[in-house]
Amino acid sequence: MNAMNPHGSILLADDHGLVRHGLQLLIGEVLPALRVQLAGSLAETVQALQTAGRFDLVLLDLTLSDVHGLAGLRRLREDFPYVPVVILSAQDDRDTVLAALDAGAMGFISKAASPAELKDALTRVLVDHRIHLPQSVSGGLAAAPDASGRDLQELAALGLTERQIEVLGYVVQGLRNKEIARLLERSEVVVKKHVTATLQALGAPNRTKLLVLLAQRGYRVPSLHGAGGAAATAGPLAE
Repeated sequence: MNAMNPHGSILLADDHGLVRHGLQLLIGEVLPALRVQLAGSLAETVQALQTAGRFDLVLLDLTLSDVHGLAGLRRLREDFPYVPVVILSAQDDRDTVLAALDAGAMGFISKAASPAELKDALTRVLVDHRIHLPQSVSGGLAAAPDASGRDLQELAALGLTERQIEVLGYVVQGLRNKEIARLLERSEVVVKKHVTATLQALGAPNRTKLLVLLAQRGYRVPSLHGAGGAAATAGPLAE
């Protein structure tokens, strides 16, 4: 992908036909190189993820007819942990956004967003690998004109090890300790120690506040593509 013309494949899940097809047309207008596949329920979303191959992103509405609230997000994070999920919802109050982050979302796009904001949000996540949050949480900083973002490696200046920064990248993308441990071929206890050290270094009380902090500061994270092979190359890093 490149910032001027991002391409790839996304799965858009919304149970309102007019909204679903309208968003597909809108994305096609603002980001014409993106392929958009549609799903009208959580069941269709799961089926698409099982059969249609790799998606670069899932845009998931919170009000699907066959699932309640964040249960759909939690199901996707459990069954497809290496597929980034961004919530798309008209309910964009701070508590809802923070709850979505806590459940494993990599970002949150308000349905009240303008076409320009939608384009910026998708580019931010797909190209720059940065967290996107609505202004209700970001304080307006999500629209900062820093297109390149800041690399997580800069956090080494705070005393974080290379392994801790790697673990942080997975945390930002919604992976839980057990998935990170599986990728790195390490125990959950070791991963938990890395997460705790990272939270302390950044002054964040929990994972959710950590994601907000990184989004506000414009940090980008590595893509999860090829994550299944990460464990094979992770060994030499210092624990």
